[in-house]
Amino acid sequence: MHIPRIVAAAIALLIASPTLAADPATMEVAGIRLGASAQQVKTALGHAGYRITETHTDRSFEQHVASEVATRTGRDQAFPTDAGTGQIIAMGPHQERAQVDFAQTAAGSSVSRILVTIPGTAMTAAAFREQLFARYGKPDAVREQGLTLSWCSPQALRICGLTYTAGDLDTVWPKLSADLAYGDSTITLAIGSEADHRNAQAFEAEVVRRVPKTDRAAF
Repeated sequence: MHIPRIVAAAIALLIASPTLAADPATMEVAGIRLGASAQQVKTALGHAGYRITETHTDRSFEQHVASEVATRTGRDQAFPTDAGTGQIIAMGPHQERAQVDFAQTAAGSSVSRILVTIPGTAMTAAAFREQLFARYGKPDAVREQGLTLSWCSPQALRICGLTYTAGDLDTVWPKLSADLAYGDSTITLAIGSEADHRNAQAFEAEVVRRVPKTDRAAF
């Protein structure tokens, strides 16, 4: 997510915000934490009573790098199979649907987002809210007449739940959110755009290491 310079400067001043009792970076949804490997996800889902229904592959970090290197050097690069895990979808014991998305890092496929959806026909909003509070504590922000709840990282405590024209301000850092607005109840745990930015930097650094940029152009 692109954030205007003025907004980014304001956010930088908030890094010294008070520490939260619960940091989304260490929270779990269905036993899964951000940064978990594909194998850790499969184990956690099994322990939580989920049945994996779909596993989607993606090019691994190394394959993405090799492909970009080939592009920059004018060579063809083909991969018969994708070596990374892109997404895992599983069904829970009470009609829950878990969607786990992965980022491709040098260390392997790493959980970047967890989305669990519970149908309104399977669980009441009141019971869902009660379980949320018991598991994660009081939310840091409540919006939409109590239908949208947010638990934010320490860096985003003072802007948790605030928005501007391009979206939510607090999505730069890890965040847990819950939504009860559309009949079904959802829980989303995501790494935030700062982590996405770091992953992109690591990718570019590795590509440049293999294909250094010239310090002299032909003109």
